[in-house]
Parts: sequence; structure tokens; C-alpha cells
Amino acid sequence: MKRFNKSSIALALLLSLPVANIYAALPLTADESQYLIPFKEISVTGSYLQAQNAEDDISKAADEAGAKYYHITGIQQPATGTTTDRAVVYADIYKSNAPIAVSKKEVTHNGIVLYPRSKALYYLPFAVVKFRGDYNNTSEIMDAASKIATEKNAYAFYVYSIMPNDVKNREQDIDVALYQKDAPVRDVIISKAIAGQDAYEITDDAFKIMQPYETIVFHGTFNNTSEISAAAQKYAIANDAHFYYVKEVSANPADTIQTVYVNLYK
Repeated sequence: MKRFNKSSIALALLLSLPVANIYAALPLTADESQYLIPFKEISVTGSYLQAQNAEDDISKAADEAGAKYYHITGIQQPATGTTTDRAVVYADIYKSNAPIAVSKKEVTHNGIVLYPRSKALYYLPFAVVKFRGDYNNTSEIMDAASKIATEKNAYAFYVYSIMPNDVKNREQDIDVALYQKDAPVRDVIISKAIAGQDAYEITDDAFKIMQPYETIVFHGTFNNTSEISAAAQKYAIANDAHFYYVKEVSANPADTIQTVYVNLYK
């Protein structure tokens, strides 16, 4: 009679257990990902009958991209009549499962309100001032910008950009927007936009005259235009855009997923 030692028995028990997903990236439900900003869309291709069949491949791809979480957004099946059985599954990936915290406390510099990005993009500045200087840190830049705001009798300011001008001499070109207390809402923003967002959808009229700096593409299954706009806004924020416009929405031949084209603006 063949004898088994303790080690071989333990190994047999281990092999009999279900195989767990060995990849680090974890799945999120639609509800869990609703208020999160993805940093990237990924896709995998394989013989998948449904999107969930690609869980392991998506998890691996997300992990390789440096993500901790992912949410599968849809599957693109091959068109009827084609010879391929390869489907494409798309997913949004995230570095954290915690929503981005928004500070409600008003910040001032030299008595002038420093608008957060959300307010600065929502309201129309009465002036954008350019200045140059040699600064050691952002605190010094904010101090200089707030003094310019004081000279212009501004209620609030926002530093739009800081660009190196002379690397050798450490000079920087800086743009600061200045706001009145009762500043009007930008007329390029759609009327249903709500203040406090980090990117805003522009109107059809604004789309005709504004020049995008980039057009991005993402995929998903959406029930209405509001869902498409909400997803587009997340990608605009992830790409550091100030404004966005959903340029085109198309379905693949099998009608299993939608492809969304979005213009991004500063």
C-alpha cells in the first residue's frame, strides 16, 4: 500500500482549492465607480462570450498599468457575418477607490480669495494678467499673484499656468485670472452645468469657435446622453482639461458598445 507523507497530503489539499485571481487589481461595481475619476481606459481582446469572462485578463492588464481597481464598461463583439470570434472588452482603471476630496474652506492670500479650480472655470474673469519672475516655490508665486490681484481691485484670483521661461535663470511665465465678487458665469458653459465641478461641458455654439487641444476616445454602454456626458467629464478631468464637448457617439456593428469622441479644451 502506497503511503503519503504530511507534505504530499498538504500539497494535494492545496491543489484541490479553487484558484483565486492572482492579480492585485480589484473589480469595482458601477455604483462604486460612479464618483471616481479613472486615469486611463484599457482593453483586452479574446474569445469572450460576455464581458465578465475577461475579468482575469482585465485585472492583469490593470495591474500592469499600475492600477489598484478597475470597472468593466462594456464588450465589443465582432460584427455578424465576420470570420473572427475575437471580442474586445473595455475597462476604466483607478489608482484609488476613494473619491477626490474637495475642500469647502475658503483660502485667501494677502486678503484676496484664491478660487479653487472648479470656481475659476465656472466664472468669467475680468482680466488675465501675465507676469514673469524667479520663484522658489508655489507659495511665492501665489503671494506675487495675490499682490497683482490687490492692485487690480480683484475679489479673487486663480493661477492658470506656470511655465518655465529661462531654465538657467529659473524664470517662470505665469498667467493669473482675476475675478469680481459677482462675476458672471462663462457663456461657453451649458446652462445646466452646476458650479463646483472640475471640468465643464461647453455649448454647441462654443464648439463651433473653440479650438480643442486634443480629442480623446473612450467606450461604454450608456442609456442616455446624460450618462455619456458624465463619463466624458471624468475623462476630461483625468486629462486635466478645463472644458469638454462630446463630438460624436457611435455604436459598433454588433450594437454591443458605444464609442465616444470628446474634444478637450483649456
